[in-house]
Amino acid sequence: MPESMESRQEEFNEVPEEDFEEEFEGEAEEDFEDEAEEDFEDEAEEEFEEDSEPVDGEPTEEAWDEAEEGDDPVADLLFEIVSKMGFQDIEIEWEEREDHVRYFVEGGELGALIGRHGTTLEALQYLVGVINSRRGLVEHKIIVDIEGYRERRESRLRRLAQRTANEALREGQEIALEPMSAGDRRVIHLALSSNASVSTFSEGDEPDRCVIVAPRRDRR
Repeated sequence: MPESMESRQEEFNEVPEEDFEEEFEGEAEEDFEDEAEEDFEDEAEEEFEEDSEPVDGEPTEEAWDEAEEGDDPVADLLFEIVSKMGFQDIEIEWEEREDHVRYFVEGGELGALIGRHGTTLEALQYLVGVINSRRGLVEHKIIVDIEGYRERRESRLRRLAQRTANEALREGQEIALEPMSAGDRRVIHLALSSNASVSTFSEGDEPDRCVIVAPRRDRR
């Protein structure tokens, strides 16, 4: 692993978190993680399937009326999951992107639904993906965002990618970024995919797998 990894991690960590993420610290974070996140992948899905299975493949009347997204089964699914997690007065919209459909969950006090560094958001997206795979709701790739958190994080990651590429070219050596989730690594790869001067590749094992940015002539 290149020696510059530690300095790059410190630089990334210096980026201030959003206000709603800071409010998640302390007791609120502990309570939510203890009660909701440990069994998120199994028990939450089982409870959802038992209590809210749509009749004849259609969303429940509550989802149709409150979510106002009856023509998209993933929006209905998200609405019911988030509602059952105790979050009220939420709205869900979606937007078609080039290679996926992005679902935006909006409402008040959704910091706990994001989690520290987006961990709960990633768990929510994983759960939605598993249910979609089992039920065959939609064929397109699903990306879930909460209060624009993912959009802002991706913007920071793209800026980080460009700064790192410039540094790699200036120093003439590979630079390792901090360990990231697969989704965050994908943002880095895409951000630099059109840069003919550098190449990117992932290295290491989960959860410590990270992106390496290298001058193209140094690509192994």
